[in-house]
Amino acid sequence: MRVPRRWLALIALTSAAFGAVAATLMSGQSWLQQSSKLPLTVFGEDPAPEPTPAPSPSEIAVFRPDQSLEVEREDGSELTIAYSSVILDPRWIDLHYYEGWSREFEANTDREALLFFTGPTFEKGHPDQPLGMVLHGDLKLTNRLIRAGNRAAAAGRAFIGIRHDGTLTFGFGPFTASDADDFRLFIGGLHAFDHSFETPPADYKGVYGAMTMADVRIVYGLRKDGRLEVVETADGVLFPDLRLFVRAKGFQAAYLPDHASKSRLIVPGQRLWSDEQAEWVSGGKPSITALPFMLRVVARASH
Repeated sequence: MRVPRRWLALIALTSAAFGAVAATLMSGQSWLQQSSKLPLTVFGEDPAPEPTPAPSPSEIAVFRPDQSLEVEREDGSELTIAYSSVILDPRWIDLHYYEGWSREFEANTDREALLFFTGPTFEKGHPDQPLGMVLHGDLKLTNRLIRAGNRAAAAGRAFIGIRHDGTLTFGFGPFTASDADDFRLFIGGLHAFDHSFETPPADYKGVYGAMTMADVRIVYGLRKDGRLEVVETADGVLFPDLRLFVRAKGFQAAYLPDHASKSRLIVPGQRLWSDEQAEWVSGGKPSITALPFMLRVVARASH
C-alpha cells in the first residue's frame, strides 16, 4: 500500500511535536517557563490602581493679580473694586500652620509654598500659650490639629472644609468628632458673609456686626466649579459693596476670616509682603499689623 506524501509530512510533523512535548516534560520545565512572554492573570483580584498624577503647581494655584470688578449700588451709582486672588483646587492642596509672629518676609522666599493667606481671628492676652494668644476657630491642617482656645467663639462661627474626596464645603459650627472622619482639612472661626444654599443655625453668631468702616477685605469664595478663591480687595471697601462684589463674582458662598490690618495674600516670588504693604493694609499704622500665624498652601502629592 502506498502512503500519500502529504500524510507522511503530517505524520512527521506530529511526531516532532510529541517529541518536543516529551523533551520538555522530561526536563522538568513547564510551558509557562518556556514561554516567558505569556500574560499571567490572577483571578478574583483587581490590579492596584495607578496613583493619579498631580497637576502642575500653576494649575493647582492660579494667581490672578491686579483685577477689578464693577458693581452697581441700589441707587444706581457704579463702583469699581480692585482686588487680587488665588484660585485653589481643593483636591490638590495641603495646608500647614505657619506659626510665629511676623514671618511674612520669610514667606516671601518660601520656594515650596504656593500661597500664604489669613486664617481666623485670634485674641491676645494669654501668656500661658506659646504665642500668647488663642484662636477663635478650630484648625485641622495637614501638619496638625489645633483646637480654638475660645470655644464659645468656635461654636458660634462658620467653617470651610475639604473632604477626603476633595469636595469643598462651607458650613457652620466647630470641629466635631464626626468631622474628623469627614474632613481632611478644616478652617473654623469664620464669618458667613454670604451663603446662598443654607440658612445659618440659631446658634450662629459670626465674627462681625454691622461694619461701617471701609477696609481691606479677605474673602474665601466658593466658586461654581467647586474651587476655592481667596481674595484680597483693595482698601476702602464697605460691607454693602463687598456683598455686591461677591455676588457679581458668582460665589455660591463667601466667608470672611480676619481682615484689614491682618490681611495677607502672599504668593512667594510673585506677590510679596513689604513695608509698603504693611502701611497699606493698616491704614498707615503698621504697628497693628503683627500676625502670629498664617495658613501655608503647598501642593499635595499624588493620591
